[in-house]
Amino acid sequence: MLGLALASGFFPQAATASGFTQGQSVREEPPTEKKAVRFGAKLGVNFANMNFNQGFPKPVTPIETTWKTGAVAGFFLQIPLLPKLSLQQEYLFSQLGAARTSTATTYRLRYLSLPLLLQYKVLPKLAFVAGPQFDLLLQATARTNGATTTITHDTEERSIGATAGLSFYITDHISLDARYLQGLNHIGIGQRSDVLEFKHQMVQVAAAVRF
Repeated sequence: MLGLALASGFFPQAATASGFTQGQSVREEPPTEKKAVRFGAKLGVNFANMNFNQGFPKPVTPIETTWKTGAVAGFFLQIPLLPKLSLQQEYLFSQLGAARTSTATTYRLRYLSLPLLLQYKVLPKLAFVAGPQFDLLLQATARTNGATTTITHDTEERSIGATAGLSFYITDHISLDARYLQGLNHIGIGQRSDVLEFKHQMVQVAAAVRF
């Protein structure tokens, strides 16, 4: 008993330090939160044009067109790369087209659109997006004087473009997106003896929901 009392008297600091060390060992650092891949859906409207004056060869007489509206809808995957940088792959049904003034012809082109975008958060609620877009033609029609003709087989199937825009985050799950698309390749339309080429132009406004 005397020995225990002496030990307690001579080594109080050691006992306290031991208890403090044990207390420290119980504490655990909170795990680092990792951002997961997110899935989302979007719905919006396209304002599209077919610029025949950017075709090759350029028409001798400039071809006037007017922009037409169409729907866009689909889903996407958002993959985080860095704290402010992510990769966004979209799978969209997209309606493009234009109206040719001289012939009173309205073109409607429906695509499976595959934008592959990098998204960078410049502000907590604002992100810049940019990347290529690949389009595969599903259906094409031309309407003249009330008569509609299917011209899918007379229209080049693939379109490649570059797109850029902004995403404004209303909440962490809901955003409003606005972007511009410029077609890069020449798209032929018409019969072999009468082929015109054009490039797509498009402004897209859409709402997106992330889960």
